[in-house]
Amino acid sequence: MRCSELKDLIEELGFEVRDGRKGGHKLYFHDGLKDFLSASYNCDHGKNPEIKRSYIIKVIRVIKKYKSELDEILEENKR
Repeated sequence: MRCSELKDLIEELGFEVRDGRKGGHKLYFHDGLKDFLSASYNCDHGKNPEIKRSYIIKVIRVIKKYKSELDEILEENKR
C-alpha cells in the first residue's frame, strides 16, 4: 500500500493526517473519538513510497478498536 492510499483511506473515516517532524513520519487524529489522542505511521522516503506492513497493522488495530464509534460518526455525517 502506498502512503497516499493510506492517507486517503483514513481521511475518509474522519481522521486528520499531519506531517510529523521527520521525513515521512505522519500523525493522525480524530476529534470525534473520545479516548483517542493520536497515532502515527511512517511513509519512508521518496515520492509516494510503500508503507511497511507493521504500520498498516497498527492503523488497522486503531480502526478496529474504534469501529463502533467510527460507524456512528460516519452515519451521522450521512444525514
